[in-house]
Amino acid sequence: MGDFPLGFEKQRKLRSAVNRRAAGASGSLPSPERLSQIIGSIYDCALDPAKWEAVLWDICREFEFGRSILGIVRFPIGAPSIQVSVGVEPEWLNRIAQYNEDIVAIWGGVERIQQFPLDEPVIASQVVGRAAMRENRYFREWAGPQGVDDAVAIALARDASMVGNVAFSRHEPGEIGAMEVEGLRLLAPHIRRAVTISDLFDLKSIETATLMSVIDGLAHGIVVVDRDLAIIHANAMAQAMLAGRDPIRSEKGKVVLAMPASQGALERAVAQAGANGAGLGTKGIGIPARRAEGEPCVVHVLPLERSDIRPRFGPRAAAALFVAPATALPSLPSGAVALLYDLTPAETRIFELISGGKTQIEIGQTLGIAPSTVKTHTLRLFEKTGSKRQADLIRLAARLASPA
Repeated sequence: MGDFPLGFEKQRKLRSAVNRRAAGASGSLPSPERLSQIIGSIYDCALDPAKWEAVLWDICREFEFGRSILGIVRFPIGAPSIQVSVGVEPEWLNRIAQYNEDIVAIWGGVERIQQFPLDEPVIASQVVGRAAMRENRYFREWAGPQGVDDAVAIALARDASMVGNVAFSRHEPGEIGAMEVEGLRLLAPHIRRAVTISDLFDLKSIETATLMSVIDGLAHGIVVVDRDLAIIHANAMAQAMLAGRDPIRSEKGKVVLAMPASQGALERAVAQAGANGAGLGTKGIGIPARRAEGEPCVVHVLPLERSDIRPRFGPRAAAALFVAPATALPSLPSGAVALLYDLTPAETRIFELISGGKTQIEIGQTLGIAPSTVKTHTLRLFEKTGSKRQADLIRLAARLASPA
């Protein structure tokens, strides 16, 4: 695996900082400038996965975690396509596979895990309770002996083709609080975007000198655009798509999607990417499109504002659009609501549960999150959809589920 960017002596000092916080120091979110810097580094990983180690250490330092593990497994191969760990000594890492069933249990079991929204930080001790967590074999034999007190995980992918997550651990004494959850919540969609793009396109480290030839040789479409979707560069596959108007077309030199709702989502995402990539959130991840023969595909938006590759495309370059096949288009009604109202995956999952008649207490129990977190997401749902009550959300779901 090579040397870590931080040695284990620095890791020990990091844990000491955690102890000082637990003893009474108060934490606060990083500044917007600092968050933007971290997010820019995350996006560099989309084209150069070798940078993930440094980025994970950066996040650990910022939020005083002791270690992190990032893993993406693609099916049907079943082997990791992306696997990065920092802060875990090799001998411990080699033993983790024997605890797979126990790891699933510590997060509440398969069914519970499937309920966790993408991008939403979930704290282990809040899912099964601290007592049950400490009785788990994985905790007793693997995590506990290394000084781990608790952990927070974020689901990055969970479908028929790919599963993945990133986890961070806090060493004792070290309660994971609201500040860490909110900070990771801000970073999560950017991590998911970078992981999704690099995995879908099987991107490896790309040298700047060979960037254009690598991009032009990829089997999927890539279009670099400015804030107004004006085309700056299209690789060979994207040029073929544009020429055939399938699934993207050019109108007055700008990229256009056939579905109006998807076009609106694309315009919002690219405008946000050009103005402030850090504020992009989940916008532009998996925008649905369809080929002429009905094959579903998606468009992913990668901000270029702070990217090392932007100079190759000129100062107007705001984003790169990655067009890839998809297993299916978003389902209705939750998929439509997420698209039309720019919902986060957590907000989408809570919308689904509210539509199914769940109360806020039941939602918190299902997802393993605090009631205050459910309330925060519900209030954001009200604001984004123009609703005032949960009954309004239920009626919205029914309206979108009805035939046009």
